[in-house]
Amino acid sequence: MEENDENRTLLKNSSCEMNGTCYKLNASEYLGPLDLVEPIYGFIVPVLILITLISNTLIIIVLSRKQMKSPTNIVLLGMAVCDLLTVIFPVPWYIYLYTYNNHGSVEWTAFRCYMFELMMETLPQIFHTSTNWLTLALAVQRYVYVCQAAIAKQCCTNFRSQVLVLSIVGVSFLHMTTRLIDRGYSVEYLGDDDVTSSVCTVHFSNWLQKITLDVYFLSFFWFRVVFVQLIPCISLVILNTFLFSAMKRAERRRQKLLERKSRVTSVTNTVSEPCGRENKRQRDANSTTLMLIIVIAVFLIVEIPLMVITALHTISSSLYEFMNYEVVKKIMLLMNVALCISYPVNFGIYCGMSRQFRDTFKMLIITPLMRLITGAEEKTMPATAEATNIHRRVLPRKPGNLEIQTTQVQTRTLSDEFRGKI
Repeated sequence: MEENDENRTLLKNSSCEMNGTCYKLNASEYLGPLDLVEPIYGFIVPVLILITLISNTLIIIVLSRKQMKSPTNIVLLGMAVCDLLTVIFPVPWYIYLYTYNNHGSVEWTAFRCYMFELMMETLPQIFHTSTNWLTLALAVQRYVYVCQAAIAKQCCTNFRSQVLVLSIVGVSFLHMTTRLIDRGYSVEYLGDDDVTSSVCTVHFSNWLQKITLDVYFLSFFWFRVVFVQLIPCISLVILNTFLFSAMKRAERRRQKLLERKSRVTSVTNTVSEPCGRENKRQRDANSTTLMLIIVIAVFLIVEIPLMVITALHTISSSLYEFMNYEVVKKIMLLMNVALCISYPVNFGIYCGMSRQFRDTFKMLIITPLMRLITGAEEKTMPATAEATNIHRRVLPRKPGNLEIQTTQVQTRTLSDEFRGKI
């Protein structure tokens, strides 16, 4: 009886595979050719994700500080969190399947099948979509600051930026909601009594089959192509061009201001303090704008090829099959590596181009580490050095010298307190 039940299950699954209402999960072929998948996802990508974990964690720590709170930094903080979550969820499967070479011997259960596709596909897509829309929001926000300064104070506030970030993540989750419930999972056990292997079969839900699979998947992928990739990428290219032009105009205005100030100074031999402050503000604003332009450019370098592949896949599925998916999987392997590399690059951009980020990073991370290292070195000093200091003869001091030294000690104490508050 059990053998007949197994045969009926195999026949049922074979028929559903033929009519396209189910498919089998094969971890050895899921991501592409195994000879490329094992070294890339088993070793290279986990190392890159570890670097991303460190760099994005540092970005989150720095940008979440009170003195770093601003509408721009709130959006950058949201992007750092979403980027980190995009790469973190698949890591356990990469390590288990490809680092430890378990892709051919997985003990599947229905729950493991569900978690496999959830962590490898659904959750990364949710947070990658959030990153796309947050990057577009960042560009729009900076455009308002630079080109529409009159309305920037009303539109770009900390509270509104927080609401914007949460709304974008919420909408990203909503647009993937159906992908959480459009499939069911069953497990088959193949082989004889001595050697058996489990196979995960994915069945599309009954409600999905009623509206036909073609309508559902074409609607889903065309939505992603148009609203998640095409419109954001085109808009970012246009906004980046506008921002670069506006930054150049602002730089020319700053140079003219410097020339005018130089002429006034040469005639009156005085320096105008308001002009100096205005010049510094303009220089800092240009530096921030240039930093964001570079961040957006790095994003576009990675995202545009991904958009092209997704669009070609959707067109191929809609009209006629013309794509070679063996080649596409190899290209996707390289693109995912490029995506993992791009995330730590943002940390380098922030450190290299933002003085405020750099100073806060030094205060939070570098200075405590240096104190820790210095304290460890002091503890290892020989005891004889302490004895020499104890028995050193104390010379009498004049009252004037004593007052001066006391004042210096007080100054250092106040300086240390001020530095601690910062």
